[in-house]
Amino acid sequence: MNSVIAYDRKQGNDFIPNGYPFQDYVYDVQEYISKFNVEPTVRFINFYSNYKRVQTNKVKDNFIYMIEQFGSIEKLIGMEGGYQDICFLNHIESNTIEKIRSNKGKLVICAFEESRVDIKSMIFLHTKLSKLKINKLYYITGNNWNIEKTYKIWCDRQGVEPIISIINSLEQLYQKGKDLNQDNGTFVSLDEIDKKRSKRFLCFNRRIRPHRYSLISMFHHNDLLKDNLVSFSLERGKDLNHLGKNRTPDLHTMTQIMGKTYLRDTYISYFEELNKISPMTVDYDNLTNVMGPGCENKEPYLETYFSVVTETPFIESTYFSTEKIYRPMIQYHPFIVFGSPGTLSNLKELGFKTFSPYIDESYDNEISPFRRMQKITKEIKRLCSLSETEIYNWFTSMKYILIYNRQLMLEYGKQYGKHMENIIGELK
Repeated sequence: MNSVIAYDRKQGNDFIPNGYPFQDYVYDVQEYISKFNVEPTVRFINFYSNYKRVQTNKVKDNFIYMIEQFGSIEKLIGMEGGYQDICFLNHIESNTIEKIRSNKGKLVICAFEESRVDIKSMIFLHTKLSKLKINKLYYITGNNWNIEKTYKIWCDRQGVEPIISIINSLEQLYQKGKDLNQDNGTFVSLDEIDKKRSKRFLCFNRRIRPHRYSLISMFHHNDLLKDNLVSFSLERGKDLNHLGKNRTPDLHTMTQIMGKTYLRDTYISYFEELNKISPMTVDYDNLTNVMGPGCENKEPYLETYFSVVTETPFIESTYFSTEKIYRPMIQYHPFIVFGSPGTLSNLKELGFKTFSPYIDESYDNEISPFRRMQKITKEIKRLCSLSETEIYNWFTSMKYILIYNRQLMLEYGKQYGKHMENIIGELK
């Protein structure tokens, strides 16, 4: 018998996502928040539409009990304040729990589009599963290359067997490749690659986290904001300013990035100046509408010679990447990554080429956020100091890398549907 995707409940003819904490299913996010005063934690994902869906009370074994994560894992597992009762484990029917304990069904958390999961969350989830006597859960994430190792080290130190099996889906990679395969004129063409550009770099920033603020402050400090393409929004009251409780840069986090230096205090002091010129936009005037898949526009890439990619993590001890790192590659753009150490090494493992010696990429080996920030700052300033002729020659010298990476993105995109189905199929 083939595996099926099983759900505990139905509402009319439609299944309700597993782990859903309330009686009535509310699809619209804003309506959900208004009604329940919390954010949604589960939803439906359509990557496995070819699999039969059934109710758990109509299947005895060989089923996949899918928890389709929406938002952060901390909310889903009840780790975050206000979400203790929302934990998905509190909302699985007792008969289903018994089947999972008996290995008649597989418990799976599907977080294809999320890569941010740290060891504290894994320990919290491990503990909850142990109390329920569940000895196996599969966690499908985007691309997090150190959490499995860190989790196994913790299990070894505790003298316990791992309960959670972590699977990297690389969904963001395949999704951006799929976007490229569906090109509708939003991607730089090979005929345009030799175009001379008017600006040095492009740097997209949607949600302003502390490390992104420090980078924008560095641009401001070195007079690099006005002649390059940089987007950001510091306004309070929107879901774009993630600088902490007061929506301003905090001393502790800035110290991790900048050290106890004069520059740290200077960058913090720039907040009001930067707030006055915020929002700065590049291709989309409303930054709240910009999401990961899609949202491509070739013009900013044709105006600039390289990208500064501000990934979601920087100071975190969990290392991962998102769709942001693949965007310049589908636009024939070299890049510097302002993100986790090992990001470039991970790209090479996936078959991509990076840009050494044209770019000093030693920053990728720096565990210290402070030293990584210093190295990246130095390299950006160096590239921005090149003359028009020098920067153009520098860019065209990398054409073979840009073409190679673009072609590899196309190949990943062609495998999108098959790959996503295979991720689920492997669980059988």
